[in-house]
Amino acid sequence: MKILFLGEALSPHLQRWHKAFDKLGWDVLSASCDHGPDFSGHRLVPHADHGPARYLSLVDQTTALIRDYQPHLVNAHFLPTYGLVAATVNAHPWVLTLWGSDILVTGKRGLFRRLRSRHILRRADMVVADSHHALAVAESIAPLRRRLVVSFGVRQSWFESGSIREIKETPILRVLSTRRLEPLYDVATLIKSAAILRDSSFPFHLTVAGAGSQAATLQALAAQLRLDDRVSFTGYQTDEQLFNLYRTHDVYVSTATSDSSSVSLLEAMSQRLYPIVTEIPGNQEWLSEAPYLFPVGDAAALAEKIRVAADPAGRAAAWKSYWPTLEQKGIREDQMLIADKAFRKLIDEYDRTGSRHHR
Repeated sequence: MKILFLGEALSPHLQRWHKAFDKLGWDVLSASCDHGPDFSGHRLVPHADHGPARYLSLVDQTTALIRDYQPHLVNAHFLPTYGLVAATVNAHPWVLTLWGSDILVTGKRGLFRRLRSRHILRRADMVVADSHHALAVAESIAPLRRRLVVSFGVRQSWFESGSIREIKETPILRVLSTRRLEPLYDVATLIKSAAILRDSSFPFHLTVAGAGSQAATLQALAAQLRLDDRVSFTGYQTDEQLFNLYRTHDVYVSTATSDSSSVSLLEAMSQRLYPIVTEIPGNQEWLSEAPYLFPVGDAAALAEKIRVAADPAGRAAAWKSYWPTLEQKGIREDQMLIADKAFRKLIDEYDRTGSRHHR
């Protein structure tokens, strides 16, 4: 079976799907105009700088690629960009994979964006999301022909390594954030909570891992609050570096104002970290108990949650409460098998009805 992925090749999300389907035995090709110098897939060349015009300018190239490659299925990732390309090319069957912000934030903000989302969603043969909440929002915009919830998940090897990690008492609680340093993730609230903890003489150290447009602003905020000895900024981290950070920390915090199923949350859970996350629907699909949730933007509430996590018995109890859910629906290889089965069934339906077409 041949599958063509359309998406941002720079993103780990697309890379994970490409690798997973390659391991599952598919003939895989990724096409993108957002890639690095080492990208080995099909390089699309935009003829506009930004916005919808940038991606609409890829339509003719994508149509030619589909004609030449003859994929059995096209899987476009991220609704307003490569989803727009796939909807315009109109090659069937094609699947739209949502990443979260493309439907929870961008997809429904303003009349034009909502109409664009409706146009794309109505043309997809299947819509995939990593949370029921994201699919519900999509269905509030347009009827979906087929729907599938698939967690992007954590690797089996991470899950297995975490299953034998010991939870120990520590004199200094090590707190970790791995979210991108962008407004959506509101890391400033975490920095403010660190100042509250410092003022109460609570023993902790905060590691802020990640990069983004707010890096300098957040570092300036930490300096202004005199947190130089309590907060470390690591910048961008590779998967291996992230794994080592998870293994050496006790608490994971996400201050995201909007989210679907966060891969970083699942990664942290796989290494038995105590999770403290915002009280939003995407997080609540994984964590429903009050100790792990705090209101968006509430630095004082977050600081109090972190204090509670100092108890190693509480951290062990947290692991026991979330581990079965992670095992059931959070392992990437298992989730990609679900996607593989659904995609093959979709292809078979089109083959049997004779409705496959590329134009």
